Amino acid sequence: MIQYIKIKNFEAIKEEIELNFEAIDTDGSPVYEVEMPDKRKLLKLAYIYGPNASGKSTILKAIQFLRELWLSPRYKRDDELEFDPFLFQAQPENDSTDIDLAFYVDGVRYIYQLKCTKRSILSEKMIFYQTNQPSELFSRTTDLEKQVSYVQFGSKVRAAAKDMNALETATLHNNTVFGAFQKTNVDIPAIAKLSRWLKDFFRLIINQDYDMSDYTAYQISRDPAFRKWMNMFLNKADKNIREVTVKLKNQDRPDTDLRSVKSWFPEDMQLRLLYDIMDNSEIHFHHVVGDNKVYTLAIEKESQGSQRYFGLGGVLYSLLTSSGFVSIDELDTSLHADLMKHFLQLFLLNSHQSQLLFTTHNLFLLEEQDFIRKDALWFTEKGEDGGVNLYSAADFDSDTLRKGASLINAYKAGRLGAKPNLGSPYLNAP
Repeated sequence: MIQYIKIKNFEAIKEEIELNFEAIDTDGSPVYEVEMPDKRKLLKLAYIYGPNASGKSTILKAIQFLRELWLSPRYKRDDELEFDPFLFQAQPENDSTDIDLAFYVDGVRYIYQLKCTKRSILSEKMIFYQTNQPSELFSRTTDLEKQVSYVQFGSKVRAAAKDMNALETATLHNNTVFGAFQKTNVDIPAIAKLSRWLKDFFRLIINQDYDMSDYTAYQISRDPAFRKWMNMFLNKADKNIREVTVKLKNQDRPDTDLRSVKSWFPEDMQLRLLYDIMDNSEIHFHHVVGDNKVYTLAIEKESQGSQRYFGLGGVLYSLLTSSGFVSIDELDTSLHADLMKHFLQLFLLNSHQSQLLFTTHNLFLLEEQDFIRKDALWFTEKGEDGGVNLYSAADFDSDTLRKGASLINAYKAGRLGAKPNLGSPYLNAP
């Protein structure tokens, strides 16, 4: 699970911001919390509010960028990294982009630190805590003039010298150590363990235009238990829906480009998806109306809300049955507020060591004093320099936000910030 992520000089983010999943609100609902072996409690859920163009999506993109650095390495020395630094400054290329990630794997706490530019990884470091004292897994530096990287492994890393040397050789100046591991035939158990966790735990960003229906259809086609669960899930959104069925077509590889989609799926599913699933599934919803008459509609005939809820159902089920981290941009798109709350309650009450981060404009949740936690509630707004400010409702003192005070009233009154500055609706005459 993730403890925190710190981001600096990444797209709209200028100064360092920190999104922290550590529980600090002692009055908050305990269903949010998972206790780690070191007694630190982490939150399963965090939500980000803010006006348009305030940087909410940028935070999700930074997490996705880090995932790509680990799992999709550059193969040419002159390939640039796919991001921009903060551009509202005279020489944006002069400062490094920094990302720090603290997380737990099998109860052990790790801290990963990265510095990079568009052209090179400047430095990396990974430490871990098997005791109260940190141990170094590896550290990496780069000679920018020679475009050569140097990797130093800690004393507790158990691997043959030839394998550690091979990994260092494969670590191009524009690759992370984990990225180099993806394309190297070496046996370094400590790196392999974390690499597997990275692949399994971190999932694709889901935005409002991203259709996860084929992912959900795939799960239905291979798992009767999930199909039964999905029927219940959809019935909450539409009482007339009693069943969903999926039929897979037998035809050759589809023409659709899968690069943006298949990264969600585990590797063992990707080959089959290339040939069987994407744009090759027929999804039907069976409605019971009137005198128990059954009418069948293709998913394309359903409302946008039902289609989106269907796609998100597969995502939710994966978080309930295995540990993972998912970020969803504008979760409330096409979903009724009560349905969105039900989705989140299902996640909180039935997940174990999964985490969900989402952005939203829906103020309904702020009215739910018994549901929302202040340490899980984050806000973004732009500073005068154009950079993103990120802060939590738990950061406010009692003068601004008294214990038990209404979050929705405080937000509407502007005491929490993160509101659009719209001005008067009257237009001046030309």
